[in-house]
Amino acid sequence: MKKTAVLGIGNILLRDDGIGVRVVQELQVKGSLPHVDLVDGGTSTLDMLELFLTNERVIVVDSLSGGHPPGTVYRLKPEQLGNYTGSEISLHDTQILDLVRLAGLMEKNPEVIIIGIEPKEIKESLGLSPEVVTMLPRLIDLVEKEAVA
Repeated sequence: MKKTAVLGIGNILLRDDGIGVRVVQELQVKGSLPHVDLVDGGTSTLDMLELFLTNERVIVVDSLSGGHPPGTVYRLKPEQLGNYTGSEISLHDTQILDLVRLAGLMEKNPEVIIIGIEPKEIKESLGLSPEVVTMLPRLIDLVEKEAVA
């Protein structure tokens, strides 16, 4: 199995923006990935360069505005972000692309998979929207499968 990290990013104070962090928290409680680094990246995405330098595979979980109905789940590679987000690319996604580029400059090229979910609302609130909560088990399942592939 490849050395793998799951990086959940987002702001838990901004409703659906916190989905990546929530997925990592659920995986930590579940304990289903004992050989995988589960990392709460919060909003400090650029501080996560070390993960891209020390892992063969990085699975990033985040909200992703792709113009589809709330709760839509995406699986893509960093180079596909422009196809899904157009002008709605988030700061997190831009930073992930920067991390991939920086790692490449340091001759590290981990496989990066982005698992995203279309948010309904990004506003001040601790809870996830019902559309995103409904998809939480699917996101966790998808991340677990990606982590052991």
